Amino acid sequence: MKINWGSGIAIFYVAFVIAVLSFVFWVAQFKPDMVTEDYYAEELKYQETIDKKERVYNLEGEVIVDANVSTITISLPSGLAEQTVNGVLYLYRQSDEDLDMKFDFEGNDLEYTFDSDKIIAGSWTVKLNWNSEGEEYYYEKKIWVK
Repeated sequence: MKINWGSGIAIFYVAFVIAVLSFVFWVAQFKPDMVTEDYYAEELKYQETIDKKERVYNLEGEVIVDANVSTITISLPSGLAEQTVNGVLYLYRQSDEDLDMKFDFEGNDLEYTFDSDKIIAGSWTVKLNWNSEGEEYYYEKKIWVK
């Protein structure tokens, strides 16, 4: 069977339209999660975050994050020993807003463990914000949970 030029062009255009519509339908299935709803206001006060990060790097010791499926442990720098710490651990999952978690912690310890069945394997961003003796600190790290 021979296909003439007109039929070939029509088949090509129909296949192209079907491919484009399939792609549009596939893209429409993704949720447009934003990192934060009020990103502009947060960007304006980002210098405060930079200052908090610098305070962490000036402490003696370092922040250690150990993560497994369903458990995450953070160890604060040894420079905070014998100081009262009050903070928030925020686990951010870039691919699914519903998996984001927030844990509060307080005490004189340098190590804190958090359990949740929502901690699953994959890429996470750990955002750790705490204060101790009037100073505020911020630490952020991308981790991979196995």
